[in-house]
Amino acid sequence: MNEKVIWDFLINKTGNTYGTAAIMGNLMAESSLNPRNATNLKKTGYTTADQYIIATDDGVHDFAHDGVAFGLVQWCYYSRKQGLLEYAKATGRSVGDLAMQLEYLVKEMSEHYKTAWAAACQANDIRGASDVIMLKYENPSTKTEAAKQKRATYGQKYYDQFVSPQPTPSGKKMVQATNQVNIRMTPDKTIKRVGELQKGQELEWISTENGWHKVAVWISGDYSKVISK
Repeated sequence: MNEKVIWDFLINKTGNTYGTAAIMGNLMAESSLNPRNATNLKKTGYTTADQYIIATDDGVHDFAHDGVAFGLVQWCYYSRKQGLLEYAKATGRSVGDLAMQLEYLVKEMSEHYKTAWAAACQANDIRGASDVIMLKYENPSTKTEAAKQKRATYGQKYYDQFVSPQPTPSGKKMVQATNQVNIRMTPDKTIKRVGELQKGQELEWISTENGWHKVAVWISGDYSKVISK
């Protein structure tokens, strides 16, 4: 999966788990970690990202000036896209290649966005680094507190996944609500709730899948945890 490939590459370059998580949180917000993500393709005349990438690789499309946000970073400004394209050509790879884009991301950040790169390499927490990377490297049109929090939350997810996964408790396992949490019959927040647990209440744990804890029903792992009794 792209997540593990991206984490391993970036941790090798930054040497910092918080900074790596912060970069990944920003990439998730931009492209869902998809190096072939192309936004606003309609203006180019191509209907799929594959068509767009092939035309770019073949040199029959003006990639740099088409206004399409592309790749992991959602490169859009013409000079940045031109740099990405030139690096792809120089290394003999497709503009949609994951490894190439990761290499170029590090090259671009370390050479031209040094404040963001320093934040990633010297981070002491995810949120601080994530904000700097968002504002000084990604520079999205939406810079609200909610947008910052969203990126940092994604970063925390990757930190928890690769650095500090929650251990499976031994002994009898219970799910304890860490806040008020809805109870649902299936692990889907769009499904109508059938009840709720108050903070501190517990139900016997059955299993955990995709961020949801199964008891007799399902409750979200965002507002509960598994403990030993």
